[in-house]
Parts: sequence; C-alpha cells; structure tokens
Amino acid sequence: MNYVRGFAPWLCYAALSPVDWRLGTGVAALAALLLLAAQLRARGVELLSAATCVFFVVMAAIALTDPASGLKHWIGALANGTLAATALASLAVRRPFTLAFARAEVPREFWNAPRFIRVNMVLTTIWAAGFTLGALACAYVVHYDHSATVPLVTAQVLAFVVPFVLGGRYAERARAAAAQALA
Repeated sequence: MNYVRGFAPWLCYAALSPVDWRLGTGVAALAALLLLAAQLRARGVELLSAATCVFFVVMAAIALTDPASGLKHWIGALANGTLAATALASLAVRRPFTLAFARAEVPREFWNAPRFIRVNMVLTTIWAAGFTLGALACAYVVHYDHSATVPLVTAQVLAFVVPFVLGGRYAERARAAAAQALA
C-alpha cells in the first residue's frame, strides 16, 4: 500500500491525462503537494516525493499557461526520465528510494543491515532500468508518431508493471532467504 501512496500522483496523471493533460498534471501536482505536505508534517521527505512534486508542479504550470504546448506529447518520456534520474540519484548516494517503502514493512532493527540495504539497491536498480527503458520507448514512439496512443500507453504501463512484478518477486525471495538465515 505504501508503494501506491508514493506513486499516487503518477497514477492520477495516468488516469486523467487522457481526458486532458491540464487536468492530469493539475490533479497530479495537487496529489504530489499533499503527499509532500504529509511527509513534511511527519518530518521526513522522501526523494521520490520531492522529485514527483517538482515534476508535476512544473508540468502543471506549463500545461495551464500553454495548453497547446508540444511538451504534452513528450510528458510520458519526461516522466519516466524524471523517475529514472531520481532512482539513479538515490543509488549514487547509496540511499535507494525503495528504502522508504521497505522500512514500512520491516522492523527498525533491520533498517541499516547490509543485506537490507543491498536488497533495496537491487530493487531500485530494477525500477531505474524500467523507468529508463520506459523513457526511451516513449521518446521513440513520440519521435515517430506522437498520436500513436496504444504503443505510448503500452510503454508507460510496462515501465511500471514490469519493475513492480520483478521487484516483488525479488523481494519475496530476499524475504524468504532472510527468514531462513534467521532460522
């Protein structure tokens, strides 16, 4: 459930942008601001939330001030690129963005364990790869035909679904191995 909350702005955008990109970016920006405000009240801002907020506030501002902007065709590639850059930055500083989600499910005494950090490095790498491939696929589709909705939506969905499934399987195996090591 924590994953869903963290990706709520992206899901809002995905659900509403087919209606109108201004609506999609506006609601996503509002969701991102609410998520960030809740984290500020809890005194802990996550990198993913901060990057999401900046992305959607900027995109919403552009969408509302220039609704005919050609940027609306590239937003899928830009979104995946932003997520990829965020994931890669979190890996570079050795604070994988998946830690925020994993800590909600794992007792505090394991949070700094090397195995826990390593598992989250792998999970974040899976997400970074998915986002990078999604950005490239979206850019490719838009470059050749920005009105090709089915391939564009397929690329965006796969950029989330594949890492979600692969990451979930990897996390289950890691949980099982940790449980076996403790037994």
